[in-house]
Amino acid sequence: MSKFKKIETGIEDLYILEPTVFGDERGFFLETYNKKEFEEIGIFEEFVQDNHSKSKKGVLRGLHFQTKHSQGKLVRVIKGSVYDVAIDIRKGSPTYGKWYGIELSAENKKMFFIPKGFAHGFLTLEDDTEFQYKCTDIYMSQYDSGIMWNDKDININWNFEKYGIKEEDIILSEKDKKHQSFKEYTEKYIGENVLLTGGDGQLGQDFQKLFDKLGIKYTSTDYRELDVTDKEKVKEFVERNNFTIIINCAAYNNVDKAEEEPEKCFALNAYVPKYLSEICKEKNIVFVTYSTDFVFDGQKEIPYTEENIPNPLSIYSKAKLEGEKYSLEYGKSFVIRTSWVFGMGNNNFCKQVINWSKGKDRLSIVDDQVSSPTYSKDLAEYSWELIQTDRYGLYHLSNDGEASKFEQAQYILKKIGWNGILERAKTKDFPLPSKRAEYSKLDSSKLEKVINKKIPHWKSGIDRFLEEMREKGEI
Repeated sequence: MSKFKKIETGIEDLYILEPTVFGDERGFFLETYNKKEFEEIGIFEEFVQDNHSKSKKGVLRGLHFQTKHSQGKLVRVIKGSVYDVAIDIRKGSPTYGKWYGIELSAENKKMFFIPKGFAHGFLTLEDDTEFQYKCTDIYMSQYDSGIMWNDKDININWNFEKYGIKEEDIILSEKDKKHQSFKEYTEKYIGENVLLTGGDGQLGQDFQKLFDKLGIKYTSTDYRELDVTDKEKVKEFVERNNFTIIINCAAYNNVDKAEEEPEKCFALNAYVPKYLSEICKEKNIVFVTYSTDFVFDGQKEIPYTEENIPNPLSIYSKAKLEGEKYSLEYGKSFVIRTSWVFGMGNNNFCKQVINWSKGKDRLSIVDDQVSSPTYSKDLAEYSWELIQTDRYGLYHLSNDGEASKFEQAQYILKKIGWNGILERAKTKDFPLPSKRAEYSKLDSSKLEKVINKKIPHWKSGIDRFLEEMREKGEI
């Protein structure tokens, strides 16, 4: 049983948390944060900054947010009490402009988890109230912004009468007296306009879900709508739209078939990134494309960093490496290497394992290929975090930890309750046209430092993926 009770608020991702309190005649003890326990209740944020404020009764702070590097917050009161309010300002959210308020106090010990994409404020109900909160990103004054506390469109009920506070007596900072209205925020904020190629794949689909959630304007295309191998058609398409970012998820992913048709593989994995980066350079558009751990030969025994020299073993990986080189010639490009991607959009190893297990009581899986399974939802989310930094270049992004194909399958089968026998096998037992690296785990520490966040473990990714499959009735 979790040490934290998560209570829904009616607004997606916004939660009240009630910690387990141990008390006796001496006093009490409670945990206010536990990474493992939070992950068990579905909160996977990494906190990087702690804040502490003290206020007299009647102080109203807010409504604050950052236009970039949006901060998720875990807030609580350690002395006194506040009325705490969060407002959904995620464009495209079904609860856009809706607010939720809760009383937090030293006595009730409740906490409020406010995700990224919300404005936040609170009214102090007692003198000498002390307020603490953890943040998922650092404070950056250049992106600091706010909405008026008494905005008529949001129409927050601050319960002044209930708390014995007169509205005319509230204490505001000079900055908080001058915030914009919600209407002004809505009208002036244009934000990004993203072209998403390969939008029907697993990564592309998860980018779409993320952008819908965040209210990011985007156009998703697949090969039927836009032939990305035709540079002139792509150029014409881009010229008709005001894109600020192009994210290329289009790729040739059949590693073994690539040995038979190298031209098709190079067309998609090498020349498409070349064309797109050239178009982006002409139009001053940020370019993002994806590569693979397969560019390495697997001779190392520790994770590969961006500084390690690639040595591709297959047509597929050679084409990907060429695409990297072309893309990095443009100074506003992100090239993101990843590994063993799984998600809802396409067939993948996780789905294959589940399908293989149906009606079978014995399976053989190789144990001499090691990397990190990577959940496409995490790949999309943390890629977007990176893109917001404008720190261009080559990055590795895979889920934390490492596993063999055998260990990955073993974890999945245990989670779905399969009772058969899983046997270890070797790559040589399954002769395939394309050579595989034995070890290709990527080191994501460069990216983690840039975004100030830790990438979740691959087991966490699989847990969430399986839950997603259950929700859709696929297992």
